[in-house]
Amino acid sequence: MAPSLSHLRSQTRTPLRERLSLPEEEVGGFRLPSPRAAACIYRLVSFQSPLRNHKSMSSREYTEAEVQDLTDRVFLLKEQLEAGKMRFANQELADGFRRSYEAIRLRSDGKVDPSSLDGRIRAMTLAVIAMKQRDDAKKALSLARIQEEYFKFLFREFGWLYDQMKKAKATPADAAEVVSRQDNVMQNLAEALPEMVDAVREFWLSVSETAGYHLQDSQQLKAVFAGDIFPAHWENAVSTAGLYVDTIILPCPITRLGPILKAAPSAHLIKVFIKHALTAMTYRDIALADVDPPIAMIVPNTDDADDNDRSGLIVRATPAICAHARYLFNRAFESIEELQEFCLRLETIDQVMKVLKSPERLIFSADWGTDPRQQLEMALKENASLLGMNEPNVGYHVFTSAIGRMPQALGAQEAAQHFRGSPFINAETSWLHYTWLLEYQGGLRDDDLTTRHSMHVVRALAAETHNNLEWLGNVPPETVIEIRRRGLADELRELLAEGVSNLIDINPDNYFRTADQIVDNLDTAFRRHQAALREARNKKLKLYGIDVAACTATGAVAVAAALTGNVALGAISGALGVVGLPNLKDIKTKFKQIAAEEKARRESPTGILFRHVNRH
Repeated sequence: MAPSLSHLRSQTRTPLRERLSLPEEEVGGFRLPSPRAAACIYRLVSFQSPLRNHKSMSSREYTEAEVQDLTDRVFLLKEQLEAGKMRFANQELADGFRRSYEAIRLRSDGKVDPSSLDGRIRAMTLAVIAMKQRDDAKKALSLARIQEEYFKFLFREFGWLYDQMKKAKATPADAAEVVSRQDNVMQNLAEALPEMVDAVREFWLSVSETAGYHLQDSQQLKAVFAGDIFPAHWENAVSTAGLYVDTIILPCPITRLGPILKAAPSAHLIKVFIKHALTAMTYRDIALADVDPPIAMIVPNTDDADDNDRSGLIVRATPAICAHARYLFNRAFESIEELQEFCLRLETIDQVMKVLKSPERLIFSADWGTDPRQQLEMALKENASLLGMNEPNVGYHVFTSAIGRMPQALGAQEAAQHFRGSPFINAETSWLHYTWLLEYQGGLRDDDLTTRHSMHVVRALAAETHNNLEWLGNVPPETVIEIRRRGLADELRELLAEGVSNLIDINPDNYFRTADQIVDNLDTAFRRHQAALREARNKKLKLYGIDVAACTATGAVAVAAALTGNVALGAISGALGVVGLPNLKDIKTKFKQIAAEEKARRESPTGILFRHVNRH
């Protein structure tokens, strides 16, 4: 029988923040702004007159503590300048800064004269302080340490279940199903989960900013998983996106499910929680692998860890929600409240169908087909078990879909921008809504060509795993780790993306065409790989005196003669087309050459990637 989980309540009371040495958020008694805020301040004050700033500053009295703080900030700015770490967008900004910097004066005691500092210098020193805080935070807490602490927590709480799952060779879904049948375990979980959620969210609130700094400042290609609670347990994200991008950023399933679990930890939700928690645990070895940059990391989106950010996401998504509703019903909506009022009047499927103008976008699940009536019927049936979704009013389901899917799509976009990566969405329904979001935004693109290129390739790998590249889902994560450790990632990336840039230039929204191109790239590479294997086999046989074409006719007799050196067999096979055995010196020389070629081929990106295909 599984052990009781009542111990979770006592173990999660200690804030995880206390287990880590975190950098202070204040310097010199002043709370520091974020780097983004400091940069915004600098841009604003850059357009103010230095003379006007000088006049306003000179009329103010400063305490010695304030003067010391300004002095520390100015000398830190001086250090950054001398270290060559300051960059300016254009010559005008550089000239303006130089004038302000040269105007700084020191008092007789060596401290700066506050009246000589204009707004530009003050803002720049704040930005420098913020960047120093950023660097100090990264030095104090590494990504590896964050991951170690997170997985240590998961395995402390669910390691017993994970071990049983592995021993039984079961899936996370199977394990969750077994646990759901044990009433005592489910009861203990229902009591412990709210406190566990609080502990994990407190941990992420303490460290997620630092994790974000690490990921934002790193230059590798990143893909940010979105569109679902967590990748499905039957497909490892590393086996697809990991073939192209350097780092996959995965969400924390506990923080993502947290609000619902705290509100009503039903048996169904607890089972979902267990499934995703166990799936997350399968990524431990990958996340902690000694590979730089890391292949996969679990770091939550900002709106998952903070209730205020989550609420703000709905507000920010309001234009997209209203645009989606306008597309569905061909009428304008000024607010979510207006949309809700409209939808709640549509009590039946027939009433919805009567006002629906664009049925092709009424998609609750891509698995339910394209018929809108079927979509509505399935929504009523399948969503009844979800919290607050046992509502017979059909319009209510349409409304909740709109206010759920569009914020989810916007959240995917914002998370990718936050971590400076590209969205990784493998759930078809979520992907559809993401592409519609881009359309509603009017084609505005903040992403650069590299990010867009990455999104096309990652999307193709995720989508085609279920179509033309089914073998791709069988690529072991260890294979990806080996490719990375051998320094072959760039070569594999070039293979996958050949010709994609031209297609993006023609139509940046045609993901189907780029997917076809990537499938063709992999197919071509595989055929070349197979041809190389055949050629290598032929070379090896020729080394021992076997003419491959002749062997097609002579069969096993010729092969046996050459490989065993049997004189009698050699005589017989010679008459049938065997070219004869080379001398021992030739064999040794050629064997070394062939062995070197075989080793290079085996250790090439395609050799490593396609190695497992031969076994499936």
